[in-house]
Parts: sequence; C-alpha cells; structure tokens
Amino acid sequence: MSDTRPSSLPRNATLYRVDSAHFFDGDGDGQGDLAGVLRQLDYFGRLGVDGLVLSRDDRHGIPEVQWQAFAIRLRQAGLSLWLAENRHFRAWPEGEVLPLCTLVDHGPIGLTHWLEKRAQGGQAVWATGGPDLTRVVSRCGGGDLKVALPYLALLACLPGPIGLWQGEELGLPHAAEPGDTRGNRSPLPWVEYPEQSPVAQQPMQRRVATEHRAMAVSRQEQEPESPLNQCRRLLQWRRRQPLVANGRIAATGLHDGLLWVQLAGAQPSLTVVLNLLPYRQQHRLAQLPNGWQTELILGQAELSDDHQLNLGGFAAAIVTPKVQE
Repeated sequence: MSDTRPSSLPRNATLYRVDSAHFFDGDGDGQGDLAGVLRQLDYFGRLGVDGLVLSRDDRHGIPEVQWQAFAIRLRQAGLSLWLAENRHFRAWPEGEVLPLCTLVDHGPIGLTHWLEKRAQGGQAVWATGGPDLTRVVSRCGGGDLKVALPYLALLACLPGPIGLWQGEELGLPHAAEPGDTRGNRSPLPWVEYPEQSPVAQQPMQRRVATEHRAMAVSRQEQEPESPLNQCRRLLQWRRRQPLVANGRIAATGLHDGLLWVQLAGAQPSLTVVLNLLPYRQQHRLAQLPNGWQTELILGQAELSDDHQLNLGGFAAAIVTPKVQE
C-alpha cells in the first residue's frame, strides 16, 4: 500500500531512472556500476534532474557502508535517492512510497485516459518509459526519432513528479524487436565510436547498439537542437514554471494527432500543444483580447497573429496569454 501522506518530493521534480549496469563503467571491468553513476554526476546536473531511481539489483550485494556513502555523494550533488519496487518508487532512507503511473497505451484512448488520471490529482510519478517497455520512440512513433520531442514536452508540462527512463533524454529508439526488453539494455552511448572513449571504458562502449551510436552524448552535446539539449531546456523550463509546481491540468484534448494540455492556477494559464504526427498541422487557439505569446518552441512551430499555431511534424509549442502592457 502506498503512503497517503503529503509527498516531500516537489511537484515539479524530475527523477531519472538509472540502469547502472548499462550506464557507465566506473572501474574499468567492462560493466556499469555505482562508481560509474558517481562519475557522471555532472551529467545529471546539466540535465536538470532532482533524483535518481535505482533497482533492487543495484542495491543487492552492496555493503551498507558503501551504499550509504553512495547516497551521501548523491545528496551532496543535490540528488535524492529512490528504489524501484514493482510499480512504486521508495525513497531511501526515509521510506516514502510513490506509485508509478506509466503511459503504456499510446493510442488516443490510452493517452487520454492517462492524462485524465493525472488531471484527477493524486500522488504518483508519471512516466512514458521503463525497463519492461519498448522505448517510447519506437512504441509511439514507429521509429521516427523526432517523436521524442513531443513526448518529452508532454512529460515536462505535467504537474507532479515525473520519471525519465535512461536514454529517453537522447531520444533513443528500441534496440531490439518490440517487446524484447533487451532493446532497453544497450549501454548508454557516451561516444560515437568506442575508440573515442578512455581505454577503460572501451569494452562497454563496444556493446552499444549500432542504431544508438549516432545519438551518442558526445555528438548531441554539439547539436543545439538535439533531443538531449531540447530535454535540458524543457527541464529548466519545468523547474521555473509556477504552474507545474502549483497548478493543475484544467483541460486536455486530442484530435487527429494534435494533443493539447492546459494548465491553470494562481498564475495566468498556459497551453501546451503537441503534434504527434510526422506532417505539418494547425491548431487554432481561443480568441483572447491581447492574443497569445510563445514561451517555448520545440521543432518547427510558429504562432500567427490570428491565434493560430502552425506546427511541423512532431513539433511542440508552449503558449501563454499576452499580458496587457
């Protein structure tokens, strides 16, 4: 049974679910480990996450002193520590439990139902991916890598804690047949070619899935519009947006592949519009006396003077009412 007390986790928090065995090799034995997680604390800081979620397998066999030292290092870096337990995340060491609500069915009915559950409130961590699911790019976009953007934007705009599964920030596709969980277990691609990494990390980087090499962290760092840099912008926006921390979902809609979510609260409302299809679409906004303004654009999107959003394939836009000067 989950804890019904108010959560100590901020409502705009982002948790990053780590598969440490396939994240980073910190001791040069060819396998990912907790030392590798600590070696990449700067990565989590630049990404903008607030805590890490590890599995019971990561905890198993680790001496208590070593585990406590690991937790202290995370806390010093501003990261909370959580353990995944079935369909819940448990805080360590406090023991607070939050249920996990993952988008499994990406069809219109499943997506709408998932958003309706979020709008009804309740304590949960909201996610679009996980170790037992086909990666969201392959599950929801037929392998079109650009679909990562609207789903990242969807997560980022939700009031309440969210969970990123390792590699979602890179927009990685599934590296196996749909339903084969090994497609989630390819080592994270830190470099495009194994030879670009230090000798100690090369054995693990040689096991990176072929389809993931061109999406390596080192390459995406250099591309301003890469999924990684777009994700960083979204999570920065999420941290400073009051409606994510204190607002609620006031309305949602889904029609012909266009999804919109309206947040309301003490501040002026905002609307997130997502194009879930690969071709250009238009979305007409409500007529307001002062019109609308864009707060964040992902992909190709523009706002015309007649309250109309023009969105390219898999683009996303966050708009707010203009305030009278």
